[in-house]
Amino acid sequence: MLVGCGSGSSPEAPKLLTRAEAEARTVVPFTRGVRLDKAGRIVDVTFDAPAVVDPQMPWLKLGLRLQGQDEEALSKAADSLREGALKVRVHLDRLDRKNAGAVILSRSSDDGRDWVPIPNDGHVDRVSPATVDTYPLIEAGLHSRDVSYRTLEMADAGLIDAGRYRVTVDAVDDRPEFRNLQVEFIAAYYSLGK
Repeated sequence: MLVGCGSGSSPEAPKLLTRAEAEARTVVPFTRGVRLDKAGRIVDVTFDAPAVVDPQMPWLKLGLRLQGQDEEALSKAADSLREGALKVRVHLDRLDRKNAGAVILSRSSDDGRDWVPIPNDGHVDRVSPATVDTYPLIEAGLHSRDVSYRTLEMADAGLIDAGRYRVTVDAVDDRPEFRNLQVEFIAAYYSLGK
């Protein structure tokens, strides 16, 4: 006969943050609710990138995240952003230490095989599908296993050092067709697989 020495219950999942709690978070990973229908500043966040622990890598992705229960509707919304050629300007600046200044950003090439540098003005003329490490998002209360997500990359910062940063994103054009999309900006580390 086997006798267990514990209660047998699995560990409790971290509490999912409310929108207000998520908006107050200033450490990677983080999200911000955004509207894409009007031109102008949609993201302006000063945040900390903590040192990461193996097997994580501090490969920072900046993008958009859609969420919902209906997989088909979610896929259509992600497709509308990709095919609608959403145009933004993205800037990431390091704020601390002697190497403060602009962080060089890149994005996936059109065929997805290479990385293309983003120009100094931060102009990005499309978003592409991306993956991020879900474990830190779950631990931070920013990911529910009961919800489906689609992540679209705007920019890739590559391997970054721990420190203080500021990210800004501006929508270039008015896009009334995106008015009803429920979208978040997301800053999270890339999933390299485990």
